[in-house]
Amino acid sequence: MNDFLKRYYQWIALGLAAVAALGTAAYLIMQSLGLQDSLTALSVATKATKSPAPAPSTDAVKALEQIKNPVAWIPREDGASVLVSRPYILKNGELIDPMKGDAPLFPPVPNKWLIEHQLDYTDMNILERDPKHKGFTVKEEFLAGTDPNNPNQYPPLYTKLIYGEADMRKSAYTMDFIDTEDEDGGTKYELRPLQPIPNPAKGSRPDLATRTVAKGESIPGAPFLQIVDFQPKKKTINDTEYDVSELSLKNTITGETITLIKKYGSHEYKAQPIEMIESVTFHYQLTGAPEQTINVQRDTEFSLRSLDNKVTETYRLKDFSSEGIHLEKNGKPFVVKEHNSSATPSPTP
Repeated sequence: MNDFLKRYYQWIALGLAAVAALGTAAYLIMQSLGLQDSLTALSVATKATKSPAPAPSTDAVKALEQIKNPVAWIPREDGASVLVSRPYILKNGELIDPMKGDAPLFPPVPNKWLIEHQLDYTDMNILERDPKHKGFTVKEEFLAGTDPNNPNQYPPLYTKLIYGEADMRKSAYTMDFIDTEDEDGGTKYELRPLQPIPNPAKGSRPDLATRTVAKGESIPGAPFLQIVDFQPKKKTINDTEYDVSELSLKNTITGETITLIKKYGSHEYKAQPIEMIESVTFHYQLTGAPEQTINVQRDTEFSLRSLDNKVTETYRLKDFSSEGIHLEKNGKPFVVKEHNSSATPSPTP
């Protein structure tokens, strides 16, 4: 018997497993038939009692809609994200929240302006950066009211012009009022230059010859100086009478009036140089570019280009004054102030 079991053990085990499977199948079939009968009876009872069927669930529908149309993520104004807070600044051993308080981290630029323009306010040199390589720093863009991250916005190009006293080319005209003379029923005035000026009567060669000029005329060799008035005056000092007559000249370019006192016979005579600025050498340097020098004469036009050559602006040099150099573009005036440690070029409103 033992030999028989050992020899046919596998077949016997397989037969027993088959019998158990058949029994389980028969049981499940019987249970299924019972469930179907129960459901049929429940349906008949529901119809008989007219009880409402349960409402279908909409949770799955809503979940599917959310998957298809996810909620858009709107960045927070303070720069924080879902899992990471906005950056803080460590200053003097203290954590500073740049969104609180009025003190700017980088004067004069407000912290909020830096955050709104997606600029790294943890960068200690952020005001000197040029994010889009337009030739202007972040600070210059702030002062001009432009967006440093917009490649199509540029501050006015003239704001990159600087000059100093040494860049001005000046000419000095010093004229002596010598005397008056009557000629052809009118009065003319004798003027003698102390430095050689062009003499139209001698082929415009510079000399020191006396010029005789009537009222309303310009001085030969200095055409921007016009005689506009003469006031005969006498002055008595210690019983001695002196001729202190005054001759008024007008600089027709600047509008300035210069008064000359008659030289001979007057103790109040004093040589008065008349300074005329002829031109200026501007220094034009965009951020990240080499410096250019531009020599501009009065009442002439010159052009400036942006770093990427997308923008060209043309200006006319109108005048020189104590306020600075007056420019004009499309009828709008601007002033470039003399460069020093505390002043930068700025527009005239």
